[in-house]
Amino acid sequence: MALAMVAEDQGQALALATARMMVMYVKRSGGQSQFSVPLSTPATSGDRIDDLRVWIADHLTEDLTAEALAARLHLSVRHFSRLLRLRTEGTPAAYVEAARLESARRLLEESDGSLPEIAAASGLGSVETLHRSFQRRLGTTPAEYRRRFR
Repeated sequence: MALAMVAEDQGQALALATARMMVMYVKRSGGQSQFSVPLSTPATSGDRIDDLRVWIADHLTEDLTAEALAARLHLSVRHFSRLLRLRTEGTPAAYVEAARLESARRLLEESDGSLPEIAAASGLGSVETLHRSFQRRLGTTPAEYRRRFR
């Protein structure tokens, strides 16, 4: 409610910045994401792409290929990819990987789950994929991340 009031009075950009500050961890070592993937771009009320982004966050273990997501919105893959790129400045695969990685980070911070359990729950599938995603996007391993932020 407070963020809606900030957006109404001061604009969407300030509300988004405020939301980012509210979910940001106090300390993040270099290169690590400072805010939530769904908050990385402003939401528009009633927008199909925003609704899909929320749906993705709730269905990380499902088939989230560009083809499946485009079909969900009844769009061609090319048009869907273009729309998502305009909103997120990345490909559908990159957005899905970022959302899955965020879920894995949260699980590493808040649970005692094993790496195979976390990889499965976050939709990354295997420990190898979990490791590759962490190395590519965060420059660390899942175990090291857990030690730092637990």
